Amino acid sequence: MLNTLFVTVEDAYATLDGENVVIRKGEEILGRFPLHILEGIFLFTYPGASPALMGKCARENVNLVFLTPRGRFLARTCGMSQGNVLLR
Repeated sequence: MLNTLFVTVEDAYATLDGENVVIRKGEEILGRFPLHILEGIFLFTYPGASPALMGKCARENVNLVFLTPRGRFLARTCGMSQGNVLLR
């Protein structure tokens, strides 16, 4: 079972730097986490994530979920589905 990253800082923006997820607030780096240890990323922020991070998460099957600062669901990205179309 892998880890889940919850980003609750309202003005934070998630980017990709090599194989790491970097959480930024303006020019300040709040955190850096290796992507290969993550199962999911939940962003409780409006600025969101970079397209590079979204693509990498989709390729690596890491769920990326966007929520409002109060927790209302906005969107999510996920990787390719495996198996029969009738079983999905």
